[in-house]
Amino acid sequence: MSSAHNFDELFYPNRWGRIILTSAEEIVGEKGMAALLNMAGLSKYIGNYPPDNMKKEFSFSDVGKLQQAFWDMYGPRGARVFATRAGEQSFNDGLKSFGSIAKAAQASMKIGSLEKRMSVGLGIFAKFFNTVSDQKVHVTEDEQNWYWHIEVCPMCAGRTSDRPVCHLAAGVLQAAYAWASGGQRIRVTPTECIAMGAPEGIVAMEKPTE
Repeated sequence: MSSAHNFDELFYPNRWGRIILTSAEEIVGEKGMAALLNMAGLSKYIGNYPPDNMKKEFSFSDVGKLQQAFWDMYGPRGARVFATRAGEQSFNDGLKSFGSIAKAAQASMKIGSLEKRMSVGLGIFAKFFNTVSDQKVHVTEDEQNWYWHIEVCPMCAGRTSDRPVCHLAAGVLQAAYAWASGGQRIRVTPTECIAMGAPEGIVAMEKPTE
């Protein structure tokens, strides 16, 4: 499925690429980051992270290569820890960068139960993702879960796997829920993955029991 897209022509904003790289460096250190970027074939970023702007120039190919290098160097568990943390940091940094959107989301999420507020907030968040990046997502839900559907996925770019690799998205969603709920956490689990051959990625977010 992933071969249907040219991931060199699909992009995240530079700022998101920069956040992914800086959060990785916090975990592995400067030398570890240089080794990681060399392994990924991304030595162009050593000491030269993307600029802090919203131009869509950080290619999905590079996102996929970086995630795969972390997987190769630290194993699936280490890669998951890194990606989840980077995703949480990406969301929290995004709140600072996009204050007006955060305020609009908060205003629309003031009414009703936490579950209803979260449903509204996820819809706003999906629209934001689709507007500022080439990642395409939409949200569905049932009584037990919200489902974050990833139609075009940078985390899977150029990759095949026997288990889900969408932990960056899981970290973003975990942070989104913590923000909306005043610090609560829920189970966030990638269940379907394009790298495994699925038609789309799906991340399930377990609804809290009242």
